[in-house]
Amino acid sequence: MKKIAGMLAVFVMNIGFAADIPPEKILDKIAFQISGKQWVSTKTALLAINVNATLTNVDLVKARADIMGRLNEIAKGEWHLIQFERSQDNSGLEKLHVQAQARVEQGSLTNVYQHAKAVSKPGANYAVGSIEFKPSLSEVQQVRAQLREQLYQQAREEMTRINKVYSGQNFSLNSLVFTEGDEAPKPKAYQAREMLNTMAMPAATAALTVSNELVMTALVQAASNRQQEN
Repeated sequence: MKKIAGMLAVFVMNIGFAADIPPEKILDKIAFQISGKQWVSTKTALLAINVNATLTNVDLVKARADIMGRLNEIAKGEWHLIQFERSQDNSGLEKLHVQAQARVEQGSLTNVYQHAKAVSKPGANYAVGSIEFKPSLSEVQQVRAQLREQLYQQAREEMTRINKVYSGQNFSLNSLVFTEGDEAPKPKAYQAREMLNTMAMPAATAALTVSNELVMTALVQAASNRQQEN
């Protein structure tokens, strides 16, 4: 009898503990995708100059200063030396190969080939490596920030619509991931324009504005804790 009474007491206690356990909550999720696009425009171009020079008795510091001065004669800009190599040929002469880049106004590109030829001299040759008509990183970043702001607003508006449909629940933002790029095949006309933007060109029109399209997508997930009904 005592054993049965003990078992009944344990059973009653278990029922009491079970009654204190709150109902399990279910996490409901809704995923949706929103996209936006905007043109990134620029009126500058990335100009690259190749320099091949023979060093005589001039030290490297003076040679570098001379190169920077002649680069600004070719086109005004903030020049950066991205390659600076010193070597020696079979005759023992010191050779210097330099690659420089600067973003310059398109109006300064009209006679850039002639300017490169004009600053060249025996033992120092300056040549245009490439002219790329594409937006700078700062210009792209500015448009990215604008697109993110637009997508944030669209996501908030969609969350409001979701909560109107599911009025008994309170959906909130659970995750948001940005991706870039357009997966759809680009028209041939657009591909041709992209090629034109990055090819080397002998001259540029001062009023020309080059644009690249930036597409951004937000992968959004809304979530709500729903109490499971008994």
